Amino acid sequence: MKQFFKFIVCLAGTFVGLIVVLWLCISYETTYRKTICDIAISPDGAYELILQAVGAPDWPFGSARGRLILKEGKSRIARADFELHNDGGSINSDCWKVTWHEDYVEVILSGKEQADEQIWMRFDGKTERFYESE
Repeated sequence: MKQFFKFIVCLAGTFVGLIVVLWLCISYETTYRKTICDIAISPDGAYELILQAVGAPDWPFGSARGRLILKEGKSRIARADFELHNDGGSINSDCWKVTWHEDYVEVILSGKEQADEQIWMRFDGKTERFYESE
């Protein structure tokens, strides 16, 4: 009888452990996983701007979280987090427009359910945000 009880407890523990691991994997994928969607390189090749998706869009038609990372060589200069309201769509290379200037890079983020968001990332590390009025 004791062996049967031990077997049932081990089986239940294994089942609970598998459910916890599955839940943690799904939680990571939907909330924390960073995916590089596009990369823009400055005309002189000195700077690189990375567009990342963070997690998955909120289900079913919610916003998607993203991040812009400005790098010079291997060092990170600036980072800007944002939310894109695009009718539940994922962040991709079609949602941004990049323009390089002498001392900053200008990014315009566009979504179906939001006004355009303009982000200036200066090469000294400062960032500024502007929102178009509807």
